[in-house]
Amino acid sequence: MGTTILSFQHRVVIETLHNEGRSLRYIANYLGFSKTTIFNELHRLNSEYQAELAQTDFEQKVSQRGRKSSLTKNLKHLVEEK
Repeated sequence: MGTTILSFQHRVVIETLHNEGRSLRYIANYLGFSKTTIFNELHRLNSEYQAELAQTDFEQKVSQRGRKSSLTKNLKHLVEEK
């Protein structure tokens, strides 16, 4: 299963076509993504879809990925001293 990452430009097109009343199928075919991808993207926010807010949400979630550091402030200070 591949990962689909939408660019900001894709999100702007999705917002525009969605506001024009286009169907999920039309948007998906136009951009070359699956209907599920478009559906999930349109439901990313708990409010009306806006490309800029969706991009901000995506960037925030990407920045929170990965393993959390177990480095405490005291341990970090000790490592920096050594």
